[in-house]
Order: sequence, then structure tokens, then C-alpha cells
Amino acid sequence: MLKATPAAAPDCGAPGDRPAWYQYLPVSTEPIDKPRSRLMLAIRVGVGALAVAFVVWTFASLARRVDLAMLEVSWGWAAVSVLPLIFGVYVLAYGFALLLARMSQLKIPLRAAMYMQIESQLARYTPGKVGVPLVRLAAAQQLGVTRRVMASAMGVEALCFLAVGGALGLSALMLTKSHAPPAVAAQVAWLWPLVVAFTVGTLALVFVDRRFFPAAVVRLLKLEGNGPLVPATLLATHALYWATWALHGLCVSRAVGASLDVAMAGSGLFILAPIVGFLALVAPAGAGVREALLTAGLAPAIGATGAIAAAILSRMASVIADFGAWLASR
Repeated sequence: MLKATPAAAPDCGAPGDRPAWYQYLPVSTEPIDKPRSRLMLAIRVGVGALAVAFVVWTFASLARRVDLAMLEVSWGWAAVSVLPLIFGVYVLAYGFALLLARMSQLKIPLRAAMYMQIESQLARYTPGKVGVPLVRLAAAQQLGVTRRVMASAMGVEALCFLAVGGALGLSALMLTKSHAPPAVAAQVAWLWPLVVAFTVGTLALVFVDRRFFPAAVVRLLKLEGNGPLVPATLLATHALYWATWALHGLCVSRAVGASLDVAMAGSGLFILAPIVGFLALVAPAGAGVREALLTAGLAPAIGATGAIAAAILSRMASVIADFGAWLASR
């Protein structure tokens, strides 16, 4: 069970000196399971070490092949690549608002819920992405839902986000494999078991009535009412969201001189790279990890120079889209 951090918690200064979100930091009221905590810490450190090693190895192996004199960028294509991402920001926010309404079975103010989600997306640029849950938990009361429902909605959103994105990204690579080097698909083959597991879990939440969930789950989430926990429209919004990333990838690839068939073949990588970055929790907004996967995947087809340029352009476009959509939503 979770509750707000006690006011007398040590090393946090006087109550008036604490940030507004401090009261929403979740702490367990149950005794700490030290072996489990050590295991989770070991997993996080291990994943972080692998992510850092992958980034360093990728860029070190490609740096020797970079020739800036060969680089030509079409800034028109680069500018157009931002537009699908801006649209995707609003699509993702709309899907989360629908999910929150279904899980709480309350009428949620749509515009306020979408703005909260868009604002929280900026917080993923913090190390460990800890800002995302803090922003959303702090807004729970204003939206009329409990923090428990908000936390559960975040977990369900992440599950669907990974399932739909992983399935679309891997499928795109399979459908265009005749135009992509075999090594590209091999680099992301390890995602298949995870995507299958995420997909099974998501489909269960979409099609199984919450009344038939295990009693422990019902008690944990304090579920009420009936019907599936996740609206089927969430799958559609996430599919549309990831389609915007595929279109963005096509535009970015064209910006660095890739032919149309090569750009289409690499579009699946622009879906999978943010997912791998999302799974690398230590990296703010997947920084470094996302670029390394894109560079390694695109380099065999468009060269090291074009691949690194595409990864940098993609990061610039996503940052502009996130902040641009946030400013527009205000």
C-alpha cells in the first residue's frame, strides 16, 4: 500500500521549503525486502551498464568512418519530419485521457487530462524519467482521480505503448527486409519475446472484464464497476502514434539522402529506437541509446555519416515537437 511521505521525513528541510510535488512521493509502509531491493538495484545497474557499453561501442566503431565532407542535408525534409511528431504528441495525450476515464469510470476533463499528459512528457528528460510519475501523481486530485488510479493508468499505458510499438516496428522491418540489410533485423530480434509478452498482457486488459481479474489485482488497484479495464481505442491511438514515428523516420532518412525504398525500410527502426530508449530507464528520454540503435541500424544502408546525421536530426525533431506541442497546448 502507498501513502504520502510523512511531513517529518528527515533530510528534506522544513515543510515550507519542499517542492509542491514532494508530498506525492510514494513510499512503502511495509518492511523493505532487502534481497528484492538488491536484486532490482543489480538489474538496473546491469541494464545501465549494457546501455552505456552499447552506446560507446556503436559510436566508437562508426566514428572512424564519418566523413563530414560527404554529408548533405535537405533541411526541407528535416523540417517536415517534425510535423508528424507534433501530431503524435496530441494523439498520445488523447489516448491517455481515454484510458484514465475508463479505469476510473469517471468523466475526466479531456483538455486538462491531455495538457497534464503533454506536460509530463517533458519530464521524461530527467534522469531515470522520475519526473513523469511525479507530474502525473501531482495532477491526480485536480483531475478527480486517486493517485492509485493514476499510477495504475501509467503502468497500463506503458504496457500498451510497448506492445503496439514493438509489434508495429518489428512488423515493418519484416515487411521491408528485402530493402534492409539482414544485420538490421538481427540487432532487434531480442525484442520479440518481450513484445509477445506485452501484447498478451495488453489484449487481456482490453478484452477481459475487470470482474474476472484475480482477487489480488482487484484489491491492489481497488477496481470498481465492470467492463474491460482498457478501451480498445487505446490500441488505435497508440498505433496512430507509432505511425507518426514511422513517417517521421521516412522524412529524416530522405533528409540525409536515402532513397525512398531505403527510407521506407528504415522506418521501423524509428519506432523501435524510442522503445529501446524507453526500456533503458537510466537514460533521460532514451538519450544516447536511441541514437545508437538508429545509427547502428541505418549505417549499413546509408553509411556512417548519414546514419549519425539522421539520429541527430531525429533527436532535434523530437525535442522541438515535445516543447512545441507543450507551448501550443498552453
